Amino acid sequence: MSYMITAECINCSACAMECPVRAITPGPSQYEINPGICIECEGYYPVARCKWACPVDACVPERAHYLERSATMANKGALPVVVTRAHPAGELAGVT
Repeated sequence: MSYMITAECINCSACAMECPVRAITPGPSQYEINPGICIECEGYYPVARCKWACPVDACVPERAHYLERSATMANKGALPVVVTRAHPAGELAGVT
């Protein structure tokens, strides 16, 4: 199973620059990981380089349910759903 990039991607290209096998390329709306090339950095790094480099945690192990839901919503003309995490007050540094 390869990694995938979720709708939380901000197109910063950090993951593409860190990928040792160049499996990440710009797509029509966000970066994409080619599952035929992705090696999950298994045996080379303790954490996949894309996951390590991503500032918004958009690089995750591929999930069939997420892919199916995204495709269904796209077929209906909906924009991707962006899931955000709730942060307790004061958890984010520099937020006042």
